[in-house]
Amino acid sequence: MDIFILYKEDYPWDVRVEKIAESLRDRGHNITIVARNLSGMNPADLQDGLSIIRLPVIGSNNSLLRKLANIPFWFSPLWIRTLRQAISKSEQPIVIVRDIPLVKTALLVAKPKGAKVVLDMAEVYPYMYASARMFSAGKTLESITKSPALAERYESQILPKLDHTLVMIEESRDRLLRKGVDPDRVTIVSNTPPTKKFSGTKHSHEGHTLRLVYVGFLTKLRGLDLLIEAASEFVKMGNEPSSLKIDIVGKGAEREHLISRVKELNLQQSVTIHGWLEHNQVDELMAQANVGALTYRVCPHWNHTIPNKIFDYMLAGLPVLATEVEPIKRIVNETESGLVCKDLDIKDIAEKLQMLRCPELRATLGKNGVYAVQSKYNWSNDEKRLHAVIDSLAK
Repeated sequence: MDIFILYKEDYPWDVRVEKIAESLRDRGHNITIVARNLSGMNPADLQDGLSIIRLPVIGSNNSLLRKLANIPFWFSPLWIRTLRQAISKSEQPIVIVRDIPLVKTALLVAKPKGAKVVLDMAEVYPYMYASARMFSAGKTLESITKSPALAERYESQILPKLDHTLVMIEESRDRLLRKGVDPDRVTIVSNTPPTKKFSGTKHSHEGHTLRLVYVGFLTKLRGLDLLIEAASEFVKMGNEPSSLKIDIVGKGAEREHLISRVKELNLQQSVTIHGWLEHNQVDELMAQANVGALTYRVCPHWNHTIPNKIFDYMLAGLPVLATEVEPIKRIVNETESGLVCKDLDIKDIAEKLQMLRCPELRATLGKNGVYAVQSKYNWSNDEKRLHAVIDSLAK
């Protein structure tokens, strides 16, 4: 089959898009990724057997013209023309659209050719927009344009027209079923890793020194300020600052605030805010760590998706320190692979840190996490469901 993945960001790089594309390529399908081109890369490319077609280069680097041209409006002539040219020589292709913004583009362009259109719902946009507003400093132009009500209306329009929808987690599937989507047209393909990832990583759960790691975007929703506040509370409980080391890796709107808070609380010995690091540097921090942090703020958005970090932590043998986000809490409790803290409760997070000083507890939780990923929460199982969906649409 000719399969096209319509992706609203630049490619490379995205873990989930790469996993889906490579899995389908290895299955023998012809894979083309149609992507944004904000970085001004070659509009036609070939990488590891994957064809990449990007939007044409318009304007100069960082120019307003280029930014406007690359916005994923479904009615954008640039996106419509690029997708139309990409699929022009293919008969009855399958188009997988990552998230909802460009679904109408695929329906407009591909459906008349007899194509099947699949939505990969990594994020539930109405909830994502609503949750972002909950924790934003005030109304900005971006927050006004990202309307939860409009996203809900748009989603309701497109769902009945799709041939299939991939979701990340049970909570997201159940939401679609409540909206009346046919159960046979919804499949969970989660954000799990291959079991060989971190195969060389060795974790020592000896001693009482804690080394936590977080890798991802730095936003208010991620609750990293809660983790920093809890680190201060942990020290106030009588622990030496040197007995706790937190590495926070990433970029985002909260980065400068987090750096300032570390200084204000005199936690420079305990907390390091890194920038965006290369994969080998992240792997080194993962190898040095003995706990993985997910102190997200509980909100509708997090309650209907799942970060790949939880499975990475588990596979790496790191106990997960999490808050009461529904899917994360369910998985951590089911697998006994970490500790769940009360939402927004600094003292409870600090108390859980105190518990995790016990190396025997960390070792047990870490071992449980490894087993859970190797036996259940792994990409081998999820890609079987992905292949079953594509096989059913190819008939």
